[in-house]
Amino acid sequence: MTRPDPHLPRPREGELPNGDLAVVRDRQLSNSAVTVPAEDRALYECLMAILWDSHVPDTMPANLAVACEDLIEVLDIVSRPDRGIAWINGSGYGLSYCHAVRRAIEERHEREPVTLVAVGCSGTKTTIDEPLPAADRYEGGYWTNKREYYETVGDDGRIISAEHGLLDPAEPIEYYETHIEDLDGIPVDHDGRLPSGDEVTTLVDLWALSVHDSLSKWIDDAAGGVDPRDVELQVLLGKPYHNRLRDRDVFAGLRARGDLTISFPFREEVDYSNGGGIGNQRSWMVDEIEAATVLATDGGEQR
Repeated sequence: MTRPDPHLPRPREGELPNGDLAVVRDRQLSNSAVTVPAEDRALYECLMAILWDSHVPDTMPANLAVACEDLIEVLDIVSRPDRGIAWINGSGYGLSYCHAVRRAIEERHEREPVTLVAVGCSGTKTTIDEPLPAADRYEGGYWTNKREYYETVGDDGRIISAEHGLLDPAEPIEYYETHIEDLDGIPVDHDGRLPSGDEVTTLVDLWALSVHDSLSKWIDDAAGGVDPRDVELQVLLGKPYHNRLRDRDVFAGLRARGDLTISFPFREEVDYSNGGGIGNQRSWMVDEIEAATVLATDGGEQR
């Protein structure tokens, strides 16, 4: 049977006993096969979906999947051909094929970034003597605003705690009374280094390193994989927490496979010209929550 369009990628595929996939050009008498290892199949399937209507050779998606870790690397390799040819897993592809791949990926990446919101914990907590989800352990109007903010504005949320570092709101925790100042000046024996390059010598250093590592994993889990998303990380913290993390380059040391934008609304957006502090922050959060809710009600997409 003749293919409707011989220029679109429609390879023959065969499962191998070890989980690998044999990908062969859909041409009579063709023995041009590419073996896609099991660990690369997710990227191969993603590329086949993206390039289904693109004019590229049958086995180009397979070769790209073998040669690259994710779509960011695919985009990079097809954007830098050498003398008009991109050599990918031993096969050469001309400019028209490279441009077709790049266009298809760039069109797919015209989407909103993943919005992650990290908020500070609360000094007010329920004293119930059993583990509670972190989001339910904290109390008070200020906490209620922060919780509603990350639930409404963010695609996902986390809590930064002096006792626990970075918390999933659903993680059960016991009642505690640790304050960030309690960690200052307490020496620890640790061979790690902070994102700033300084040695970890105090308990607050160790806490900051834990927060950095947990933020990095959160970003990677939320927006990594074979099709990395751009990330907008919003950090809503009071000065004592913010300054200790900032001074150790916790935020400056964060990376993502896509673009990463980090903002600090309590430092950059809230108007303190009339004095006040927490009241101004609460008012700002309420306004942002209302705006996001109105957007969703009017037919937009609530995060």
